Order: sequence, then C-alpha cells, then structure tokens
Amino acid sequence: MDAEAGVPVERISRYMRYAVGEILLVVTGILIALYINNWNEQRQQLELEMQYLLALKEEFSSNLERLEGMKRRNLSNLAAAIEMAKHTGPDQPAISDEEFAGLFFGALDNEVQYRPGTGIINEVISSGSLSIISNPRLKKALASLDGMMLKVRFQESEEVAPARRALFDLADSSVSLRRMRADVRGDQVDRGRFLDSNLRLLQSRKFDNLLNRFIATSRYLGTDYYAQLEQQIREIIQIIDEQL
Repeated sequence: MDAEAGVPVERISRYMRYAVGEILLVVTGILIALYINNWNEQRQQLELEMQYLLALKEEFSSNLERLEGMKRRNLSNLAAAIEMAKHTGPDQPAISDEEFAGLFFGALDNEVQYRPGTGIINEVISSGSLSIISNPRLKKALASLDGMMLKVRFQESEEVAPARRALFDLADSSVSLRRMRADVRGDQVDRGRFLDSNLRLLQSRKFDNLLNRFIATSRYLGTDYYAQLEQQIREIIQIIDEQL
C-alpha cells in the first residue's frame, strides 16, 4: 500500500486498465459508427450516380436521334439549294416554274433548328450534382457541352437563318410566292392573278449571292458544328456505357 495516498497500487492499476478499456470501447464504437455512416453515404452516392448515368444516357441517346434528324434536314435543304444554284445566271433558266418552285421550297421551307432535351443535364449541373460523377472524362465532357451548344445555336440563328429569311424577303418583293406554292401543290390550288413566270428570280444577281451564302452557312453548319456536336454526344454515351 502507498503510505501517502492510502490506496493500494494494485487497485489504482486496475482502475486505470478499466478506464483505458472503456475509452477504447467508446473510440472503437465511434470509429465503427463513422465507418458505417461513410459506407452508407458512399453507397447512396453510388446509387444516385448510377441513376443519373442511366437518365443521362437515355437523354443523350434521344438527343442524338434528334441531331441525326436535323442533320438530314440540313442536308436535304442544302441539296435543293445546290441544285437551284446550278440554274442561276443571266440566261433564261432551263427548268420549269414547277421545278424551280420545288427546289425553292425544298431548300427553304424547313427551318433548321436543333433543340435537344436538357432536363437531366440541367438538373445535374444546377443542383451541384456534377460532383457525384466520378469519371473525370465524363465530367469534363458534360461541363463543356454548353459551350458547344452555344456555337451550334449561333450558326443556326445568326448565319443560316438570316440567309434563309433574306431569300424569302427577296422572293416576296420580286415574284409571286402564291403562284410558286401553287406550282408545288398542283393545279387545284388557286394560283392568283400574277401568272407571269417566276423564273426571273434565278436571273437576279442578288438572289444568286444570297443563295450561295445560304449554301455556305448550311454546309458549314453540317460539316463542322453538327459533326463536332455529334462526336461529343457519342463520346458522352460511350463513357456512360463504360461506367454502367
């Protein structure tokens, strides 16, 4: 026994071992609880990431189909415009009014405007859930998509669309669009009273210039912007497939 303290050393040692054991049990319990909590959070985060990946794949697969459809429309417009450009010039065109009307509306009637679904990608970015995406390649591709879309929309709205409108405006002031539409639809449609030939539009230098501007901007939209966007969407789908 310790003379000064009056407490047996053995009892103190026993109390110390007990206290240390209790502390170790508490610390171990806390660590186990933290591990389980972290494991649950990681599992929930992984499940949420898988849900987002599946939803993103569905959205981008649908958007790819829309883009392919818009590419076909742009190519169809472009083909009609190129064929029409073969007949512009000062000489009398060697096609009929009906053929000209078909080419004119074949090139200009269908507006080119790609509008993808963005519900899931907007939710991922606006909610801050982009951090859940573990693949850095996919995260980078998703983050840079908006910039690519801005370029596509600029080419559509500021390059192709103005050229298309200018061609319609020139036709409005130069020929009978009513007659031209009747030439496309058939004799049963009222042609109006302006029955002179619309082929003189093909002899207009301004029409030729505007048509070639339309051809150039439409071709650039397809071969550059749509092609780049399609490549990026396909890359995103491929990365998602690798993650799933």
